Amino acid sequence: MSRYGSRHDRVLDDDPHWERLMLKGLSAPTKPLSQGANPPPAENLARLRRADPANYLLPTSLKWLRSLPEDARPVALATRYARIVNNFAHQWNDHAACGAYFDALLVDRRGGRQGFPPAVQADIRILFEYFLRSQ
Repeated sequence: MSRYGSRHDRVLDDDPHWERLMLKGLSAPTKPLSQGANPPPAENLARLRRADPANYLLPTSLKWLRSLPEDARPVALATRYARIVNNFAHQWNDHAACGAYFDALLVDRRGGRQGFPPAVQADIRILFEYFLRSQ
């Protein structure tokens, strides 16, 4: 589940105007491509479709960071990879999900990965040890 909300909360079938809106959208005239216009390459469109995770600390993440003991706070991780801290804050109370996330960060399954900088890697390991003690 996304931290931004469920995708299943928008049920269009229950909207009495849904069918009219869909028919209006389908019947709208479309402009043909001009003779000289080329559609953009597929790889550019694929990049636009993907949503980038928030790479800044969310308010819930800041609250979660403040709840950690000072010696377990991942300061370097929060500074360089805020999106990872956001994921930890979101999954912290789900032992299985958080454990799997630690595993995904600490174990290279794809091979040839560069890895995290030493300070960030140390933060993740210290946070992992705290997670194991606190659960």
